[in-house]
Amino acid sequence: MTLRAISFFCFVCVAKAAFPPSLRYPIPVSVNRIVNANVTCDQRSFNATVTLQHPFKGLVFARDFSHECNTLGTLSNSVTVSLPTSGCGIRLSSRINENSHKEMVYSVVLVAQQDRHLRQIADQEKYLECVVEDDAFSIKSNSVAQALKTTLLERTTKNQRSGRMKKEDTKDLVGEEMDEALSASRAWMEITPEDQLHKFTDTLKVGESAILTLKSTLPSGIGWKVVECVAHDGLGDSSQRLLDDDGCPIDELLLPSPQMGPVQAISLMKHQEAFAKFAAFKFPDRDRLHLSCYLELCRGSCPNVDCGAKSEGLENRLGRTLAKGTQGEVLDRLKVFNSVEVLAPAIDDLRKSDNLQISGEFVVCRGEVVYRGSVPKWGVLGFLRGWIKGGVYIGALGGVVVKRKSKFV
Repeated sequence: MTLRAISFFCFVCVAKAAFPPSLRYPIPVSVNRIVNANVTCDQRSFNATVTLQHPFKGLVFARDFSHECNTLGTLSNSVTVSLPTSGCGIRLSSRINENSHKEMVYSVVLVAQQDRHLRQIADQEKYLECVVEDDAFSIKSNSVAQALKTTLLERTTKNQRSGRMKKEDTKDLVGEEMDEALSASRAWMEITPEDQLHKFTDTLKVGESAILTLKSTLPSGIGWKVVECVAHDGLGDSSQRLLDDDGCPIDELLLPSPQMGPVQAISLMKHQEAFAKFAAFKFPDRDRLHLSCYLELCRGSCPNVDCGAKSEGLENRLGRTLAKGTQGEVLDRLKVFNSVEVLAPAIDDLRKSDNLQISGEFVVCRGEVVYRGSVPKWGVLGFLRGWIKGGVYIGALGGVVVKRKSKFV
């Protein structure tokens, strides 16, 4: 027997001795697979019934929300979970269907965890979509309906005076036009990558350019603006204000004021969109960023607020103080919301880096983000430069807004 053969034989013997037979071969895994899923949804809720191969005693939850958005199995083959569309990672998007019509779609990833307490390789994930009924986002506002009725009555009264309409026809026509206009009214929010045409996924990375779009189709006599925007973790446990009650940005590095796009007239209606470009950010314990804003609806057009003057302490008089029936009067506020998956590979790589050994934590002290810990002397300058340049990263990591000042303690 040659020396090489003897060496190989000894290696095999050592390997067999080091690893018992149970670890030399793949461990068989029993998988209770998802075989079907039925979904229903409306503007407020997303309901899913998941059917599995065998009786299920584990946990079904929205991915990233295992403790808050879940349902326990009861040894039945099916489990039903109901999720609020304003949280739990529910995402809203629009698309053109096979009939060339636009449709609104809610989506979520559900996880069927085989054990109630443990994650295992046998756990199943299922991406679910639900097409929302066409009237789910219709605007139901008594103030808007009354303002629209007043506008239509004024117009028909002019037609009566010119002899083009009989008085008895006025009431019926106004009612029909009101129903048509209100049923066509819509408002919603979308969050997309800026370079959407060249991406095959809606997932964002921290620092990547994203577009917040607020869309509305309203009666032609109703104006609107975006106010009171908030970023939150999907549950409300962690949140960050982005726009104040007047629509002015809290920090333009997080979200600037949305810019209004051109008006597209559609019969009695008008479609308009507002856009804001921002660098994607996230909260530390979630890969899902939720945004919510209010659309302030006004008679005619909403009054402009000088955010620069406001920051200097000067008074701005808003439309809500105007007399009833006057142009600029605030009629109502509509809440719109959405979510997007945001990953932070740069932060994860920094944590795992062998070249930059950082031991410590970021804390908030008197309104400032403070790093408590140690870094190697050679790495301080580069670390500071990376921190300042990527302020959004650390702001997301700490769940707070990064201030201009920073220090090591």
